[in-house]
Amino acid sequence: MTWKDRFVGEGHETALALNQASVALKDGNFDLASEYARKVLGSRRLPRNSRLTAELVLIQTKSRQGQFAGVFDELDSLFRRVPHNNVDLQARVGNEIVWVCSRSGNLGMGAAKGEELLRSYSSNWSRTDTVELLSQTSGCHLNRGDSSRAEELVLRALELAEKSSSPKALAQSLWQSSTVLNNRGDLTTALRHAREAKKWAEIAGLRTAIPAINHNAANILLQLPNTDLDFVEKLAQAEYLDAVTQNFNSGAAYACEILSEVALRRENFPIALSYARKGLSEMSVEIPGPKVSLLVQVAKVLARMGNYEDSKIELVRATDQMEREEPSRELAMQWGDIARVYVEVGLTDRGVYAYEKAIQMSGLLREEQDSFVG
Repeated sequence: MTWKDRFVGEGHETALALNQASVALKDGNFDLASEYARKVLGSRRLPRNSRLTAELVLIQTKSRQGQFAGVFDELDSLFRRVPHNNVDLQARVGNEIVWVCSRSGNLGMGAAKGEELLRSYSSNWSRTDTVELLSQTSGCHLNRGDSSRAEELVLRALELAEKSSSPKALAQSLWQSSTVLNNRGDLTTALRHAREAKKWAEIAGLRTAIPAINHNAANILLQLPNTDLDFVEKLAQAEYLDAVTQNFNSGAAYACEILSEVALRRENFPIALSYARKGLSEMSVEIPGPKVSLLVQVAKVLARMGNYEDSKIELVRATDQMEREEPSRELAMQWGDIARVYVEVGLTDRGVYAYEKAIQMSGLLREEQDSFVG
């Protein structure tokens, strides 16, 4: 075998291993994805772009499992090492940076990084990659309380997705649009966009997005009058199964919250409590978001059962966790939820404190918004 044959053979093996790593990552098989990525990094005469791609997969195996410590710095370093002419890899790393910021609760950094990438890099990216960036940056702005900027970006994403005719771009833009519309109170259109997003996600093979889209649709349905609880339950059950299959712990936890709320509305308190506690047990790592809402849900169910003492214990746990969280629109709403439970169990003073925290956080988010715009 000549040196040329060996070189071509090794290049083929590297490409195959990277492809297998990518498929394993999408399927939630993080151990296998890591194994293939490390195999690539152990190859001789490894091209620079292949090495960087394998490094990205290794970082993603951590972030997808909620292990965010040090990940932002690793991604930032990786982005700076990506050659300017490799725009596909640049877009993948850039979008991963915003995704990690969003999922780890660092919304201000996510919004800032997203805007920087939109200004300085995305003009060279594919339409699909740009739609992903627009949608993710919109989400960061929305959760920081800047609904105006979130709407601007999601409209751009929708327009660009229509031009691209990419199923992935259509799924991402419609998914984010449903979230923005839900926040605005346009529940009918929000639900329609969520359903369209799921259709395009299935066509695009975005398995990891489907649990979150189902959650979004279920959450919207719960806000509608006389909603079909059986249908909401089916959506949440499908969300849970998909999330568990993909090792998506926070997705499973959010599904349990919906299932708990459905049981609570049916006044099946033991089932509601078991679902809420199951959601907490699904979370093997500290992931911002579902832990707080599930603790509040447990406290709410216990209060409805008349078990005020245990409800108070859960309220303390929830409050302690909330005090450590970064400010967000979701957290402000949760302070309002916990205030109502405090009042229900007879702790009026704590209820007033929680309402004040909700108002204070909303004001803080507006100040951050004005500072960001300035």
